[in-house]
Amino acid sequence: MNTAHDRANRISSWSARGRDLLWIMTTIIISHLVLITIIGFELTNAFIPASVYLVFMTAMGILGSLDAMDDIAVQADDADDEEKQTKAWKRFNETQWGGFKGLLIGWFGLTALAELYVMWLA
Repeated sequence: MNTAHDRANRISSWSARGRDLLWIMTTIIISHLVLITIIGFELTNAFIPASVYLVFMTAMGILGSLDAMDDIAVQADDADDEEKQTKAWKRFNETQWGGFKGLLIGWFGLTALAELYVMWLA
């Protein structure tokens, strides 16, 4: 289970899921910019579908990002004793994932709530 090939697979998995996380975040940012443009141009006919999309995009963005973070973090659990002695593993293991998750949820969630507020209540 902890051969050189397994280590290479873990590194590949970290890389892939890290890339997934960055793509999810990029997609969410672009989507918010599009929605802010719709709001700015006061395209009120698009507010209902934009609201549905906003709720779906936010939920999928949060869930996908948290899943990617968990997948990245769980890879460290498979390391053998020799690998756990490396500085890279120690640094990775000390990462405070809760803080990143909280910021991500706040960022995506509060931005969505602000956009919904501007569309419907302001």
